[in-house]
Amino acid sequence: MKNKSPDPLAPRWMDRALYSLTDGLVLMDETAHVAFWNPRAEEVLGWPAVEMVGRRVDELLDRIVARVTAPEPVRAKLQDALALPESDTTIEIELIPLPPALNAELNAATPARAGRHDRTRYVSARLFPVRDADEKHIGVGILLHDVTREREADAMKSQLLSTVSHELRTPLASVKGFATTLLRQDVKWDETTQRDFLRIIEEEADRLTEIIDNLLDMSQLEAGALRVEKEPIQLRTLIREVVDEMRMSTEAHWFVVDLPAELPLVLADARRIRQVLHNLVENAIKYSKGGQITVACQLEKEQVIVGVADQGEGIPAQFLDQVFERFFQIDGASTRRVGGSGLGLSISRGIVEAHGGRIWAESKAGQGSVFRFTLPLVAPDTGE
Repeated sequence: MKNKSPDPLAPRWMDRALYSLTDGLVLMDETAHVAFWNPRAEEVLGWPAVEMVGRRVDELLDRIVARVTAPEPVRAKLQDALALPESDTTIEIELIPLPPALNAELNAATPARAGRHDRTRYVSARLFPVRDADEKHIGVGILLHDVTREREADAMKSQLLSTVSHELRTPLASVKGFATTLLRQDVKWDETTQRDFLRIIEEEADRLTEIIDNLLDMSQLEAGALRVEKEPIQLRTLIREVVDEMRMSTEAHWFVVDLPAELPLVLADARRIRQVLHNLVENAIKYSKGGQITVACQLEKEQVIVGVADQGEGIPAQFLDQVFERFFQIDGASTRRVGGSGLGLSISRGIVEAHGGRIWAESKAGQGSVFRFTLPLVAPDTGE
């Protein structure tokens, strides 16, 4: 049987395969110049192929080192790996964010392959030898794999374990302590004391349930499986019910409910929106020592904007977006005083976004905070 002649399309297929890799690929030839730079390498590092192909390796190293958090150790590792061309070495590097103007310029230049250079990213760089058909060394390749999501997931798991162990320990200790006290045989507790102890046990059990529910909600959000059953609901009734409930939990605050005379129905899951309102009002109570808490609504085109305002310490401007991230807590006296898992606002954001709305915070230091979120109104032909 005759051997098949070489397929003239094979080189083209190989080129397309290299260009289509989901990891960045950089190839350097025998003369220590960049010979190949695929589109994913542009995304990961932020420099286009037309700018990088033909540059010397030392120029490439200078650029990489200028972008990392530990320049000299990274340079030393890369130089050591390149000095041993026959070795296969993996180096993890931490890329610092680019200035906003430069990031916008890079993304505008290649919008189809825009990268995320506005935040810290972690990249695993694998350096490997490139050989020809005769196993002769003809260059070095660098495979760039963005491991940011993996690093963030690991950090989140560590934070989760730390937060859960800390948050569960306090209520469990209370339940255990008061239950043990009630079971003592050498003391006879009067009925009032027994009821006080049992009330504390019940409150701490509720706190444990809330922590577990938050974790379950967060896991559903992460998996994209949070169920939202939207139907026309009367927001006015829901707000007043939540305020009446929360009013019983504080003596240092007073509440003002400011609603339009005519408040149309909203399309929402009543249970989930009650959860959002409860989280926001509870935070307003926790993070303000006293004063007025205002729950207000205003109509804007086809949506309603709900706001919960307090008279607390306020939130520094640089943290206004971060407060909605998982486990994020501002390091301050009020935070240390009230504790918490740092999941409530993140869950609230997930619920609001599942309704097609958005949520944000407004604040000035020393002047309190306002948390607002939007919900869609029921279209006139679908309302009751």
